[in-house]
Amino acid sequence: MSGKVKMYLILIAIIFVAIIFGVSIVYFKFKATEYRKSVENDLVRLSLFSLKSSIRDFEERVSSFLKKNEISSSNLKSLSEDMCKMGCSFVLWMDTDGNELNQFGSVPNEDIYNSDLIQSVLYEEDYTFLSDLFFTKSGIEIRSTGIVKTKDGKELLVVAGKTLPKNYFSEIGKVIHRNVFFISKDGRVFGRGFHIDPKVLNEAEEGQKPETTFSKNGMLVSVIPLFDFEEWNVKGFLVNFTAIKKAMGKISGFIIFDLLLLSITLAFFIWGILLAGKRRNAATKILYIFSIPLLISIFVIFTFQTSKSLGSEHAEYIRSMARVLNGHGEIWAGENRLDEMKKILNIQAILREDGKILAATLKKNLLDKLDNWKSLETSGPVRIGEVDVNKVEHSYLRMKVGNKDLIVMKEKTVLINNIVKSEFVGIILLTTSIFFVLILGFSIKNAHRPRLLKATLIGYSFLAPALIHLLWWAAGPVVFSLFLAFHRWNVIDPAKPFVGLENFKILFQDKLFWNAMKNTAIFSLQVPISMFLSLLLALGVNRRTRSMALLRTIYYLPAVTSGVSTIIVWRWILNKEYGILNYILGFFGIPKVPWLTSPRTALIAIMIMSIWQALGSQMIIFLAGLQSIPQAFYDAASVDGANRLQKFQHITLPLLKPTSLFVLVTSIIGSFQIFTPVYVLTQGGPLRSTDVVFYHIWEAAWIELKMGYAAAQSWMLFVVLLVLTYMEFKFFGKESWKQYF
Repeated sequence: MSGKVKMYLILIAIIFVAIIFGVSIVYFKFKATEYRKSVENDLVRLSLFSLKSSIRDFEERVSSFLKKNEISSSNLKSLSEDMCKMGCSFVLWMDTDGNELNQFGSVPNEDIYNSDLIQSVLYEEDYTFLSDLFFTKSGIEIRSTGIVKTKDGKELLVVAGKTLPKNYFSEIGKVIHRNVFFISKDGRVFGRGFHIDPKVLNEAEEGQKPETTFSKNGMLVSVIPLFDFEEWNVKGFLVNFTAIKKAMGKISGFIIFDLLLLSITLAFFIWGILLAGKRRNAATKILYIFSIPLLISIFVIFTFQTSKSLGSEHAEYIRSMARVLNGHGEIWAGENRLDEMKKILNIQAILREDGKILAATLKKNLLDKLDNWKSLETSGPVRIGEVDVNKVEHSYLRMKVGNKDLIVMKEKTVLINNIVKSEFVGIILLTTSIFFVLILGFSIKNAHRPRLLKATLIGYSFLAPALIHLLWWAAGPVVFSLFLAFHRWNVIDPAKPFVGLENFKILFQDKLFWNAMKNTAIFSLQVPISMFLSLLLALGVNRRTRSMALLRTIYYLPAVTSGVSTIIVWRWILNKEYGILNYILGFFGIPKVPWLTSPRTALIAIMIMSIWQALGSQMIIFLAGLQSIPQAFYDAASVDGANRLQKFQHITLPLLKPTSLFVLVTSIIGSFQIFTPVYVLTQGGPLRSTDVVFYHIWEAAWIELKMGYAAAQSWMLFVVLLVLTYMEFKFFGKESWKQYF
């Protein structure tokens, strides 16, 4: 191999490896960044949870204090003093008409009575306390208000306020390791922050969910709207932010490591090409050995690196949640508070006492499917671990609140889905690399035969579109369906857990599936009937006359006519009241037959229609087989005195064996894949008498949305067809199929 050729091959290898690594690094960075945003969205929920916890805590302390103490018109001042000692910045007492009775502390100079908060309390039927945030010159203020009864039965309105300290949001940030501040709806900033792009705020408000973006000042910013006590109007926005360099530092470290792998891989590849050039006969083996660093690098990037990077982000969030629960978990350990907790944090929660479940956000059927509890670490009083909820992986946090256990579970679906997607991309790149090594090895081995290389290149260039289509739309879906068969895969539910052989266990216990298999087997009995009739037609039209050409065309028309349109015609033919078939049978005294509405006749009706549809295509194949038999065989038999039946028995049938095998195999496979007639005419009815396997699979996939279970059924159908095809090949013998291979 000349030096020039070596240089070209080395250049091609460098370009290929650089592209592979470029795609790997870009995809890894994209996935890591995407998941980083998802984690930041969850972290800003923790900030909101901390703020909501402060509001709820203040409300509970005020309401519990007033419930414990006797209230009268004479002790309002002393009560107000005690409330201010426990953290209130002001207390205001009014009657239900808004007349002020007593005030203590720095009461805001505004019309408090006509605020939405007060008016909502007045309209409440029970004595409920409501709380909300208000923005004053001195900062953000929590106000809690409710109606209380004095000992003489009078109803009084009490308003208690608490101004949040200036470092309040900084303290929240210390817990979750982020910078936190608040922006009111009118644009005022509370805490150490800056103005946020209004588009981001609008997106968060309209979507009513967190939004994360990269700001122009080099910050990774997460925003979540805070709604008022009625969950109707937006009061403002909580904002988390951190420096992009700090947030993406781990990703940058992994990319540097990938570039190191790139240099090692290139060195090995160039070395391998140089060695393969000296030993052309072993070129492919040598390149296989020296391409190992490339394959290992792809494997490392898309498995260990991706899972470690994303997993560390998830673990960081879980630890932050543990610290937040340590500070505020007790406030939410009530039977009527878990739903609100779920809404804020996007989690599931369970409250237990002595093993008995007091409250839960999970559905009852899922509470029985909690298994594989695994404790990993502790963060203060909070225990962190993993648990499966109906096979879906969750991280859990458990803390003791008095005699109760508060368990918070965060689904790991987003993490797992990102890792699985990365692994699929890795498989594609691994397969591409192996093909490249094969091509490179072939090129080096035949470098001294340029004509062969040129012819091969031209040939595969023409084949490339078909090959790519075959790999992407045939081989790819087959492999993916096998992957689906071992997962509970629902189009709507993002959780797609690995369930092992569960789909196949359900399949063997599914009476409806085996009923569909039985119906399909009965339907397949029409195959030998249609083969017999199509062979008779082929024998009848096997003549060279103009009328035969016309008859062949007429018989073949059903095969080229639109399937749905002909089925609709057959629906009218088979109609019980107006169908032409029952009209003809009526001439012979036969009563009207409910062809499509009776379980006894529905499948037979579809079999009759299928025989009619298959006659034309099978006839053409048999006709081709008949015309391939040399006429000399028949002439020799005539000389020996053989009649037509003997010629058919000893010449036609034996020599038609390969053709008959082809028709039988393809027709049986086609009969097990029958779908359109069932879908248009009966939709599996009546009483599932026409529920065939292919329709049953479609129903599981697109009606019940059980893609994993449908894939398992498809593989069972594949196994059945494989066994049937093997039996057919065995029955016809080697001489019938060896010419196809």
